Amino acid sequence: MVGLAAACALAAACPATAQTAQTGGAPEAPPRIVYGDGTRAPAILVEPDTSGSSGMVDESALRYYASQKQTARMRAEIARLKRLYPGWTEPADLDSLQPSPPEEAPLWDLFTAGRFEDLRAAIAARRSLDASWQPSEELARKLRRAEFRNRIKALAGRSAEEVVALYRADPSALDPADVESIWAIADALAATGASEDAFNLYKSVLDASNDAGARLATVQKAMAHIKMDQAERLIAMGRQDAEARSEFDAIRLDITRARIAAFLHDEPAQAPTLADLTAFQAYARKVGDPSQTGLLGWYAYKRRQFREALEWFKQAIARGGDAMVAHGLAHTLRELNMLREAEEVAYAWRDRFVGNEILFIDILERKLTLPSPPFIEPARIERYAKVVIASGSGEGAQGLGWYAYNSCQFEAALEWFQRAVAWMPGESTVFGYALTQQRLKRQRPYLETVNRYDGLFPKVVDLLFREDLGGPPLPCAREPAQTQPARSAPAPAPRPEPQTYGRVPRPDAAGVGQRADAKPPAVQRSEFPLAVSLDNPLRFPPASTQQKLAEPVQPGTYAREPATNPAPLVARRVAGAGAMPYERYGYALLPGDNGLDKPEGLAPPPQGTLWQEQQAERGRQNQPELDRFSVPGRPASERAASNPKTLP
Repeated sequence: MVGLAAACALAAACPATAQTAQTGGAPEAPPRIVYGDGTRAPAILVEPDTSGSSGMVDESALRYYASQKQTARMRAEIARLKRLYPGWTEPADLDSLQPSPPEEAPLWDLFTAGRFEDLRAAIAARRSLDASWQPSEELARKLRRAEFRNRIKALAGRSAEEVVALYRADPSALDPADVESIWAIADALAATGASEDAFNLYKSVLDASNDAGARLATVQKAMAHIKMDQAERLIAMGRQDAEARSEFDAIRLDITRARIAAFLHDEPAQAPTLADLTAFQAYARKVGDPSQTGLLGWYAYKRRQFREALEWFKQAIARGGDAMVAHGLAHTLRELNMLREAEEVAYAWRDRFVGNEILFIDILERKLTLPSPPFIEPARIERYAKVVIASGSGEGAQGLGWYAYNSCQFEAALEWFQRAVAWMPGESTVFGYALTQQRLKRQRPYLETVNRYDGLFPKVVDLLFREDLGGPPLPCAREPAQTQPARSAPAPAPRPEPQTYGRVPRPDAAGVGQRADAKPPAVQRSEFPLAVSLDNPLRFPPASTQQKLAEPVQPGTYAREPATNPAPLVARRVAGAGAMPYERYGYALLPGDNGLDKPEGLAPPPQGTLWQEQQAERGRQNQPELDRFSVPGRPASERAASNPKTLP
């Protein structure tokens, strides 16, 4: 399905939390959820964070007063922090803190002011005077963690690899109470593929923090960076109140959105409950954000609820949805068999998303390749041909080629197939090209085309080896019954104009109407195998030829033709290609490039094959000649190649 994975990726919202205050001053603006498309969610999703936590409140002064046993100042600092952060609680280890030496007071002042470089310089100066002196364990630990936090903050958002390397080098430098540093490191670990380590860090916040805002933001970050099944384990850790409501109900919409996105990406996650899905649908209708209604459209589409998906996509388009939403709308119309509407939507949005252009080509191409093509308005055919030429679509060109062939417009079919072979040399395309050449009785180009794809497309090579043509006659060759109304004649296929070459879409087989009123002649020595040029006339010359053509030529002389090795008569076996039709005659391909298939030469004709029967028949007619080809010890390849009446 064209573009579905890309649509899911664009539609899935990735929440990210705003940062909170780090110092003891006034808190910053309340955190708001920001999605991947830049839009912000309503403030109701996350309550303003005024509670504070040990990882967001600067407790340095408090811990200093506690270590110095300055009880009055410690109580005043506790009261100040509680006024700023009503949900904050004092640490339980204040009584166990040991006082720092009196000479460290200036050092603590530098630490409290955040002047870490000056603090390092002061410590170095003190040690230069007394080499045995060491700062207290409390000061050394806090300085180490503070410097680590600053380095993480400087690297966060710029280089996930450097953040991970810094953390791996010294994991103990991470303060377990520093929630923002934990988030930054966990995000970087998830970005570098260490999702389980990231999960453990997110979980450490839920294990240690009592701050509701920090716990909500941790779950939101986890849903944005790790797999949803891992985030579900964090969601299950939510605390419940007396009414059995989870603390994460405040972000229930975000959780529902993440579960929908996981479903679209085929990732394991809990299915949204009916109540959660209904609430999210009501939210999507209310906010008028096309990305949210489009997300619901893709969710319904993947669940094959196409009527519901159609309504969501229509709402998203009406509210300013982008080309990806239009892509979903076109796919939904196609599934509802509203092909003409799907064609128009894909055409209107073709220039804004390449998936819409591919979808437009694919929708009409399926009609064009029917064995009995329906009537299509000339304006639609002309519009389609212009898009095919502009995009260099091999799939569209072969569709127009089959449409022209099955409408008995063989000259137009030949030109379209010629371009399709250059843009998308698939088996169906090459088969149509060779079939059209055969129909126009262009024998030499036809034989060269069949021989060029020896070893690659068995269906093409079988044009020379099959026993009968098979298949119904062409629609244009039928004699309409007098009792049936005349069918509208197909619109004439436009003739392509030379253009540049573009991308190559996926190939698609097409039905072919063929005549069955003649039996093909036996394969002649002059038909197969032939040495033919492997260069496609509509492609650029090979690199060796381009290099020769680019060399300067002296005045009065001619440019030298680049030396090229002659093409082998028989191709090597290509990985993925089936057996060639002539192998049933006992004739094998050359050794494969992968070295797995290494026939030493022609094996004796297998019993029961056509080749064995023909050899026996010739033996009865010309016994001496058969004896000449059956000399003991003579390789089978030499025996077959020296017989002018048979295949090599």
